[in-house]
Amino acid sequence: MFYLITFLIIANLHCFGGCPFRANETAPSSEKSSNLKDCPACTNQTSYLTLPLPEDSLPYRVTIEQADFMLPTGLHSFAYAVYEGQWVLIGGRTNGLHDVDNTDPTSNPFPSSQQNMNVFVINPKTKETYSRALNDPSGKLSQVQIDLLSATNTLFCYANKKNTLYVVGGYGIDTATNKMETKQALTAIDIPHLIKWVKNPETSKSASKCVRTIFHPIFQLTGGVMLQSNENQPYLLAFGQNFSGNYVTTSNGSYSRQVRPIQIIDDGHALSVQLYPQPEPLPHYRRRDLNVIPVIKRNGESLAMSFSALSGVFTLSDNIDNPGAWTIPIEIDPDGCSRMLDPNNPNTFAQAMNNYSCANMGLYSLKKDRMYTLLFGGISASMFSDGSSCNTNPNPQCNCCTAWLPSKGNIFTTCCNLPFSNDVTTVEIDSQGVYRQYLMSGTYPTINSFPPIVPSFTPKTCSGDPLQTIYYFGANAAFIPTEELPTFPNGVVSLDQLGENPVFVGYILGGIASTILDTNSTTDSQSSPYIFKVTISPQ
Repeated sequence: MFYLITFLIIANLHCFGGCPFRANETAPSSEKSSNLKDCPACTNQTSYLTLPLPEDSLPYRVTIEQADFMLPTGLHSFAYAVYEGQWVLIGGRTNGLHDVDNTDPTSNPFPSSQQNMNVFVINPKTKETYSRALNDPSGKLSQVQIDLLSATNTLFCYANKKNTLYVVGGYGIDTATNKMETKQALTAIDIPHLIKWVKNPETSKSASKCVRTIFHPIFQLTGGVMLQSNENQPYLLAFGQNFSGNYVTTSNGSYSRQVRPIQIIDDGHALSVQLYPQPEPLPHYRRRDLNVIPVIKRNGESLAMSFSALSGVFTLSDNIDNPGAWTIPIEIDPDGCSRMLDPNNPNTFAQAMNNYSCANMGLYSLKKDRMYTLLFGGISASMFSDGSSCNTNPNPQCNCCTAWLPSKGNIFTTCCNLPFSNDVTTVEIDSQGVYRQYLMSGTYPTINSFPPIVPSFTPKTCSGDPLQTIYYFGANAAFIPTEELPTFPNGVVSLDQLGENPVFVGYILGGIASTILDTNSTTDSQSSPYIFKVTISPQ
């Protein structure tokens, strides 16, 4: 179903125009950073990265283990919702990382044949999995609706009280023109009825009756994040880009460079949006594929809810051989007012690890008034390594990347090509607003068997043993917590209420699984069907 959209301009946000970064504002100081100015410069936002600390002072440890069930197919960059304990997965892709070296505008590194054309419903308690193709005749979905629901890297947010998943934008095929585009759509999906259709289409209403869509250029985003602090606050479309046509290395698309506030008006039948005055685009907001985390801070006798945008890609100076990551956090209020910490202050936290969109989980300790966010793997701007085999082996899997820059002592190493990583870190925000990052001892388990997409491709380790390949997980994956956890209204887990014993807290689903740190071929990675269980052990 398609609905006419009404737009009203509202001027009652207390932050008109978006609250740009104040150039003379001093950010809260961070732990002393490790300045790597003796190394050749990467094109990251800052010339330094803040040295991650050991986990010793944290009040918990983390363990990741492989679950005893899997996704029905590899999947990454999907939208999802949780209803009565069931996971609903929509959109995304079934192949691995796109071709990063494509220079042919007629070649499509995001082939439509590998868009996810199914809706999956998974019950993690019973391990039952159901799926239904979007083009199943019982769904009665138009081709336009199928194109929207199979797009990748959409912005999405689940409204629990309405049982509605809102999906914005995404990148995918326009079947009518056979061209790739960023969708300019907001789609409201009735999750309970969609589940019924997937499980038993003969006794449920069609999928087309579960879907309502409106169109406007403000929704034309991919790779950003959709947020809402509570039902009294606007939805925020944070960052992302509008990319048209086939992806080639010389194209960047149009980054929004904004946090866009909107109000969705939805009575279950009519769907419309009210637009607030939009903020001015800012150069340092040129970000996509990032983690925007919920944040809790004590505010007198109450708690304040907000968000923090961590890192993301790519900087203004990125190029084919030397892409750059953003390193300085952007803090976002519930109404969309935002500010970046001061990158000119050498004490400002500059994120060193887990810089790309990855599975993540938030914990807050009321006793300590500290916010903790676990970042599970993905892609990093640095790693810890002795650097002993740096770019010396003809097998590219044995090397970090073509721009590995060892720091003094060959311990903390920046890697300009942003390699894949299995490392898990915690980003802490203390009561004074100071950010720190900690390297966790827990990491993804080693998986020794993973059929590649291309059967003739057999990944090998430096020793030449194909059975001991390490896979790097987490990029564009999702973390779904268990239902029984004690949480705050924004979904952050109450660390103080977890008790003294290890607690199973949730699952990591899908994502990109890379066979090497720095990919140089589309056969180096594939979408992951693996599910991992995460356990927190209070200390």
